[in-house]
This record gives sequence, structure tokens and C-alpha cells, in this order.
Amino acid sequence: MADPERIVNLLGRPSVQAVFRRITRRRSDGRCTLDDFFRAYATGRMSFGERLKFAVPLWLTEYVRKRVGASRDTLARRVFGHGPTARALVNTIRSVGRLGLTEPQNFVAPLMVVWNFTQACNFKCRHCYQDAHKALDDELTLEEKIGVVDTLAGLDVPMLAFSGGEPLMGAHFWDVARHAGEVGFHMSVATNGSLCTPDNVQRLVDCKIGYTEVSLDSVDPAKHDDFRGGAGYWQAAVRGVDNCIANPNMKVGVATTVTRLNIDELEDIIQWCIDRGVNTFYAFNFIPTGRGRDIVELDLSPGQRERMLGILQKTLVEDKIAVMSSATQYGRACIELGDPESPINTGHYGYSSGKKTRLLARYVGGCGAGRCYCAIQPNGKITPCVFMPIEIGDIRDDHFEELWLNHPVLKVLRDREDRTGHCKVCQYKLYCGGCRARSWGYFGDLRRSDPGCKYNLAEWQEVLDAIESAEPAAEAAGGQ
Repeated sequence: MADPERIVNLLGRPSVQAVFRRITRRRSDGRCTLDDFFRAYATGRMSFGERLKFAVPLWLTEYVRKRVGASRDTLARRVFGHGPTARALVNTIRSVGRLGLTEPQNFVAPLMVVWNFTQACNFKCRHCYQDAHKALDDELTLEEKIGVVDTLAGLDVPMLAFSGGEPLMGAHFWDVARHAGEVGFHMSVATNGSLCTPDNVQRLVDCKIGYTEVSLDSVDPAKHDDFRGGAGYWQAAVRGVDNCIANPNMKVGVATTVTRLNIDELEDIIQWCIDRGVNTFYAFNFIPTGRGRDIVELDLSPGQRERMLGILQKTLVEDKIAVMSSATQYGRACIELGDPESPINTGHYGYSSGKKTRLLARYVGGCGAGRCYCAIQPNGKITPCVFMPIEIGDIRDDHFEELWLNHPVLKVLRDREDRTGHCKVCQYKLYCGGCRARSWGYFGDLRRSDPGCKYNLAEWQEVLDAIESAEPAAEAAGGQ
């Protein structure tokens, strides 16, 4: 039996899961035995008494460490000694203990929360899922925002992504980001780039934000400006990218929403990123929500999406730049197009190579909405995904952990057997699962098959028929 399979079998044992429950049980101070163990291990100087106290987690750690080939120093410095990573491990181990080892893995708290920090924005992008323009009247106060950070930290959520609108326009952004850095989040910010001056990039770094993602939809300034709604937006985005690259403590990604407008220049955009020195390229799926509902005719066909996935997979193999995507089919494409040792996407923000990664991808791959991440809106409404406008609660009034564990919408999202069409029987459903936001946006049904996949051509035809039938109605209304 291969070592990864031995590890899976170990984690699936009831006795091990009982140990996980015991060592991750929160004390009155909010911490647990596993937190204490990680801190002791990270020092590299565990006393004899600590070795006795932490005998079981130490044995489990050494068992897994030897089978994955990691050094003690790597674990001490880069895993147990790195706050967000240690927090993610506590979250994961607590999840396996309480929920069991599931395919895909469910979590007792999100691994990442995307926070649409404000509805304010200085751009007018045609596809904006938020329909962002000006701040909402009921956006969270500073005190409430600090409370959000503390609530998530108390649940061992390791990653916090600021989005918008334009997050850098949000009231109290710097105060909240600074506090989130102090309590140990791994943070990122998604921006149009216009406010990424050298001073602001350094302020982000000072707040311990280490990754900035700037939207760029074409290498042609005129095309980008037309899609983003104003003159000079391309130059503003590129200045933002360059300012991030110039700061040695900031990693920068370029995010492109791939549509029929730019699929033919996708390779040129990626090459532009490589030549510029960008760290990560991120291909966003088009989602018919917000202002995007007005431009559904620009969505990729399943064939065009396969072309996009092929370009992404080829670039990933070439290893010239990190390549991520919100298209859930990315992991499936990596398996179909690559060999057993080729890199494979393991989720929206991860990839690696080899058989171990393929096994891992069965537990963490594909759509993470409501399973390992969710979104918080500017006014505190909680949704399963930034692209899925289904309000499941309110951070002001509801108990976040209770919502996360028990809301019926999230239970549907977590169960990949609870699907219709090919998504229910697909051999790749553990690596993919289909984009639930697209199913909701097109059909108003979370269980329907994602119409963007080559295996769901009947659903895609249904989308085309709906678009065609809507056009005469729109023309008739315009003539009245």
C-alpha cells in the first residue's frame, strides 16, 4: 500500500479521530492542546516532559512526516511555526475529528473567507458580480468589522481575502487589515489596481498582506478599458501591478475574467504576466450574476472553456508562472491532459505534482463554496460564495459557527451526490463538482449540472435557447 493511502487509512480510523477530537477541544482561553504542541514543536527544543505530554500528537506527526518526506526543520519553521498554516492544520484536524474523513473533506469552519469589504468602486466593470458603484448605507461599522475578524480568528479560520467593490476605498480598511494581521491571518486583497500606489503597497505589507491580485482583462488597453468601463483603466491597473512587483515583500497576481472577448488572447495575457514578473495568473470563470447577467452572451461555450483549461494546464506544466482558476473543471483537465506525475490543481488556490497530490485533490478539490469557504458582504450578510447571492445569515444577528455547520443550503453544497445530470455520476466529481454559482445563476438550482462543462452539453443548449428567446423580448421592449 502506498504511503499516501496509509495516511488516509490512518486518518479514517475511529480511534485516531477520537484523539483528534480530544487534542482540538477548545479550552476557556480559546486554545487547544494541538495549539500548544505546535508551539512547542516549532521551538525545536521540546523538553522530556513536553514529549510525554504530547506523546500522541508527536507520534502522529512523526508518522506522517516520514511518509511524506518532510524534515523536522521544515515542519518547525514553515508549518507549525507559521501562524496561518498552523491554524489551518488545527481547523483540518478538528474537522476530521468531528466530521470524519469525507470525500471531499468538509470543515467545521471555513479555511478562507472572502470579505466584500465595501460596495464602493471607482470602476464600472461590465461583469461585476456585486454591481458595485457606491458604498451601501448599512455597511458594517468599524467596531462590527473588528468583531468579524475576531469571530473568524476564534474559529481558526486561517485565510482572509479582501475584495469589493474596491476594498481600498472601504471605510476603516487599514484599521481592519492591521488588526487582522495582528491576530495572525494569511491575507490577500483583490483590487482593480488604481489605488496601488507605492505608499499603499507598503501599507499593505505593513498590515501583513502579502498577496495583491490586480484585474487585467486584455493586453490591449482599449479592450480592457471598454470592459472595465472607463478610459485610462488599463494604465492604472498596470501601474498597480508594477508597484506591487517593485515591493520585495509583496507577491502579485493578475486576474482575468475569461470570456469570448479575450479567449483568443489568453496566451498573450499569460505571457505578458511572465515577462512582467508577475507571480500568479488567475483565470476567473464568468458567472451570470450582478451586472454579469446583462452580458451572458459573452460566456464561453464548453468547447471554448476546454480550450482555456488546456492553455492553463500547459502553462502549469511549463512552470513559468503559478496558474490558478475558479473554473472547477481545472483539476479534471489536469488529470485528463497530464500524466500521473504532472502538476494538478487541488482547489482554487493550490497545485502540486505526483500521486500524493492526486489523492489529496479528492479531499480538497473542486468547488469549495459552503464547504471550505464562504463570503461576507459589506453589510454583514453571509453568502456561500461571492458569486452566489443566496443570503444564509447576517453576521450582526446570527451565530456564525451555527450557520456554517447547519444551514441547509450549505449542506446541499457539501454533498456531491445531491446533484442532477452528469455532475451526479461524473468520475471527476471529487476533483470538480461543477460550479454551483453557475448552476444557480443560469437555472436557479444548486443541484443542476454546470452548463460550462463538455459533459453537460444539454444544459449548455438550454442556456443558449434561453438567451435566444430573451433577445426578441428585449428588442420588443426596447421598441415600445
